[in-house]
Amino acid sequence: MCRHFILAGILLVAAGCTAPSQEPAPPSLQADIAFPAHPGDQPGAPALDPAALMISSNRAARERAMDRVFQPRGDLPEWEYALPLNWSADPFGDLNWQFQLHAWRMLNPLADQYARQHDQAYFDRAVDIARDWKAWHTDRSAPLSWQDMATGLRASMLAYLIREARAGRAAISDDGWGDLLQLARAHGEILTRPGFIPDDNHGIFAAHGLMALCQTIGEMPECASGQSLAVRRMEELFAGQFLEDGVHAEHSPDYHWFAMTVFERVASTGWYAQTRFDAGLARARAAAPFLLHADGHQPGLGDSERTLRESDHARLPATPDTCLDEDGDNCVLLRHFDQAGYVIARSVRGAREPHSLFFTCGWQSTIHKHPDELSFEWWAFDGLILADSGKYGYTPDDTRAFVLSRAAHNTVSFGGREPHQPDGGGPFPGACTSEPRQEDGAIILSGAYDPPGPAARHAREIYYRPGESLVVRDRVEHRGGFSQWFHFAPGIDVSQTGRAGELRADLGASRPSLGIHTDPACSTRLHHGSRQPMQGWMSTGYGEMTARYTLEVVCPAGVAGAEARFEVVR
Repeated sequence: MCRHFILAGILLVAAGCTAPSQEPAPPSLQADIAFPAHPGDQPGAPALDPAALMISSNRAARERAMDRVFQPRGDLPEWEYALPLNWSADPFGDLNWQFQLHAWRMLNPLADQYARQHDQAYFDRAVDIARDWKAWHTDRSAPLSWQDMATGLRASMLAYLIREARAGRAAISDDGWGDLLQLARAHGEILTRPGFIPDDNHGIFAAHGLMALCQTIGEMPECASGQSLAVRRMEELFAGQFLEDGVHAEHSPDYHWFAMTVFERVASTGWYAQTRFDAGLARARAAAPFLLHADGHQPGLGDSERTLRESDHARLPATPDTCLDEDGDNCVLLRHFDQAGYVIARSVRGAREPHSLFFTCGWQSTIHKHPDELSFEWWAFDGLILADSGKYGYTPDDTRAFVLSRAAHNTVSFGGREPHQPDGGGPFPGACTSEPRQEDGAIILSGAYDPPGPAARHAREIYYRPGESLVVRDRVEHRGGFSQWFHFAPGIDVSQTGRAGELRADLGASRPSLGIHTDPACSTRLHHGSRQPMQGWMSTGYGEMTARYTLEVVCPAGVAGAEARFEVVR
């Protein structure tokens, strides 16, 4: 089951999901309210920070907060709605859109604007929508009604609205108050069910929503154990989200910032003082600059988009770890995150000719995992050269199947065996990278991996001479043949030179070209924007693919190794 969402900007817009495999039994929305809680009974209670509750919006959304328009993602059209709302609506056949509907994303700009202006009209509209959700769900539900992350986000919103009413800062009718309390009870009941708060990053939102409710309306019976449950699960979640090397465990640089930002917001509330986030967050912050290319963008590994992280990139060291020549001109930073399975060789901050090589081989779980073992991305000469196919999205279509194939990554695929997703439920092999080393003026990144299924083994060494060459040497143990895949960034023109196994890549204006030499025991194929089968595409935005050149080096059965050389021609 897809349980994960990348939130764009400052965690505002979730990016995708597939349908949950099993919906929880819905809680009662008609529970008796047998505890004292009334509007105005906590005068002067401090306001909750919307951002710390994951409630935030951009200026454009705030300016249109009172419009009855829902558009959680810019790649989909606006959806006009009226109350009563059809909460089973799916106008675009998009599961993520349905998730965002049930996460009450249209309430975010209302609550955010209310917090800024204290205008009762924004509060009233938010309450009306929450009550409409309750009325619709009294005797029915939709597939994502009680999805874990959506439930947690709604709980946080309910906590915010209830706190404002209890503090006397916002007025509310008796019926409205009763509905909010019944919603709070229902959310408290399901969030405290054994196993409802999951072990993945959705659990952060579920646990935080429970804590927010219990901090606001602690008289609820569910809060007798709710706060301690939220604290325990949050501590477990943090330990499970970040590895000891400081890197997030879900195979995608995008999720490193996602989880780091979420936990920083969570910690800012002061509700989890007894947990120990600080040391772990410090390791995560220290790792962050090295999870970026030389232009400050994230590599497109796993379920990552190529987000620019300027402030983190500015924290890179200006002092190198090693130099590859006696003059000290060709110097690099090296980092090996040996638990995550990332190795990075890159230029220092402020380098005259910036470059970066990002190598990956790790398998911690199936969460956001692509079959990209021993794959890499290369950035140099002011742009990407070899690039992963990227996330694309979570809609289970042919394009998602493509980006979840080995042939969509800069690695090898084995004859007829390109899994659309990693196999099985563990145990997982963990990291499969080796410590980088220096030899004859080159940095060598390496690793070895035993793919699932029939007996096979893949070992790779990349010899990297920044500004000069990149050589990929593969050793394969497999009865059948295999293919090496090299995916170029859009805009790079690749062509055969006329000599067998030799090609040329024109990187573009003011950039050098590459001479490409493939193994003579193998043959070559070029793909560009092919559909049957799909090949030669790169994700350039959520749900967007752009045609690009892909080089396939086809090695027949009996070939145990292959070398591909990329030499800079100035």
